[in-house]
Amino acid sequence: MRKIITLIAVLAFILSIQSYAQVQFGVKGGLNLAKITFRDLGGATQKIKPSFNIGAIVNYDIPYNVTLEAGLFVSGKGTKLEGTVSESGISITAKENISPLYLEIPINAVYKIDLGTSKLRLFAGPYLAFGIAGNYKDEYSATGLPAGVTLESLGLTNSTTDLKYGTDVDSDLKPTDFGFNIGAGIQMSNFMISAQYGLGLTNIDTSTSNDNEKKNKVIGITAGFLFGGK
Repeated sequence: MRKIITLIAVLAFILSIQSYAQVQFGVKGGLNLAKITFRDLGGATQKIKPSFNIGAIVNYDIPYNVTLEAGLFVSGKGTKLEGTVSESGISITAKENISPLYLEIPINAVYKIDLGTSKLRLFAGPYLAFGIAGNYKDEYSATGLPAGVTLESLGLTNSTTDLKYGTDVDSDLKPTDFGFNIGAGIQMSNFMISAQYGLGLTNIDTSTSNDNEKKNKVIGITAGFLFGGK
């Protein structure tokens, strides 16, 4: 609740200065390279999960080359996990693809440096995200199984299951994520390209054990266009 109140206060401040600010609306979208960090992977290996981000922004130009930028995005996050167990010539590999989808509200302070025909944009700020959809996929493969033994007979079946957001232990992930973005980009007229790193600060695991801590980490590469204004 404190996080939500803080973001509302920041939005209220942005709106309070719009009488003398240069206001621009825009759209942005691009590639997410996501990972969920685990305190204990239990011997599994991890891979970056490609996903996407798309949304709308509002820019408020204020003095001293500073812009306050608020946005509303649909952002895919997650990770890929893989583990193999081998014994007596039998090898079983399990893969898990976790794909949460968030509605994310970033609020960044942007400092602009004039480069002549373009502007360098350096930005940082908090974000608040709400889990709205997603799934996780389990896939199994094996070699060396005895005759008559299948993965299904061992209770290992490929499956796709919708993610359940909540705070109880029966849920997959907590419903909210709070973190911090930092990045840089180039603006040429009304066109922008940027790269950012999103550092999740919230433990999104529903377990009460510290050993099960999970946090979102995302590298985002985006392009955007601003309508109106300078």
